[in-house]
Amino acid sequence: MHIVNETAGPNSRVIDVINFLAAHPTESFTLSEIARNVGLSNGSAHRVLTTMSGARFLARHPKHKTYSLGLALVAVGQAALEKHRGIDVARREMARLVQELKAQCVATIIVEGDRLVLAKAGTPQTHEEMNRVGERHPIIPPIGLSAVAWSGERAIREFLARAPVPLDAAMLAHVEAALPVVRRRGYAVAASGPVLLSLRQATIQPAGLPRDEAYWAAIRQRVAALTPDEVQLVDLSRAEGRGICYISAPVFSLTGAVEIELTLSGLPPMLRPAEIERYAERLRAAAAIVTNEVHGRMPQL
Repeated sequence: MHIVNETAGPNSRVIDVINFLAAHPTESFTLSEIARNVGLSNGSAHRVLTTMSGARFLARHPKHKTYSLGLALVAVGQAALEKHRGIDVARREMARLVQELKAQCVATIIVEGDRLVLAKAGTPQTHEEMNRVGERHPIIPPIGLSAVAWSGERAIREFLARAPVPLDAAMLAHVEAALPVVRRRGYAVAASGPVLLSLRQATIQPAGLPRDEAYWAAIRQRVAALTPDEVQLVDLSRAEGRGICYISAPVFSLTGAVEIELTLSGLPPMLRPAEIERYAERLRAAAAIVTNEVHGRMPQL
């Protein structure tokens, strides 16, 4: 059942509408579809959409009466890029990476428990690897150690406590052993496996479908079945015959926090450990270049 949230303030409703449409930047939606997805009544949605269309933050199709992102947001986005020049630096380094490595690379940030795609480069080898700028996918602990490995113990505990299912002792021990490895290497790497691939698929929602109980039930089922190597590959030799799902490296801010993550995917299926290290070191070096150019610093733990 869909719940209408009329207690949210008007500012939050505008943000919800922009977030929803930004996650589907090439699509258009009717008033009722937007209302359903952001938790508004049709009347409230009409007021919000009318105001946003008048300011050209949204475009309204004159015939189909559907809404999509408007031209005024282009100026807003350009202004944000000028403020956060790390994105342009990341795009430059990502373009060099994919040209050299023949893989796909995305830059993401964490927003309200979601991973938001800011930029992408390269052509995915399969439909499952496709990422679009503006897409949001929930962070599903214990997946995503590269985002928290440089945080304090409390932040790491809180991150793991948000796992959709309680992690058993073996998985917690694996994560505890893996975190210093991630910090020493400067990147996280996950082995390919049927559960991880299925989990990544399960997080992708078609436009118009909410993250309801059925959605989270599917997520919980897969998290419970994850293998340690699909969370973090400590011994690279264990990837032989399996392949690598992704490699992630952090870009650090001025305060030493993880500001952006660069993630490589679509790697050749049968890489030897030395080849995995070559891909990972190249990604780590690219992230370090971005960190340096935005005057960031790696935290001292």
